[in-house]
Amino acid sequence: MVLNYKRIGQRIRVMRRARKMTQAELAECANLSVPYVSHIENGIKQASLQAVVNLAEAMECTADKLLYENQPDCCGVWQPELSEMLSGCTDSEQQFLLEVLSAMKNCIITNRHTFGSK
Repeated sequence: MVLNYKRIGQRIRVMRRARKMTQAELAECANLSVPYVSHIENGIKQASLQAVVNLAEAMECTADKLLYENQPDCCGVWQPELSEMLSGCTDSEQQFLLEVLSAMKNCIITNRHTFGSK
């Protein structure tokens, strides 16, 4: 698989803007130069692994959040297993399982500090 560094840069820009950060603020927090951040965002330079980690930490997200669109469809990996689990369930049972999963997700998000996630 070939990484699309232009898309990675676009994703970084979107995340930075969503956090209302300037390139200068991001560069300072990530211990990178402003031109380097600009070049990464514009796909001119390929971000090193360390740069991606620094940028992710500066924006308080995980590195996979910045790389996500460049990875294979993650949902597709779990789809067969999820389909098998739901096979044989009635519509109401599937709805109940969806509600349980949603509640579990909310609980995990609310208690991230307990689970050791960012």
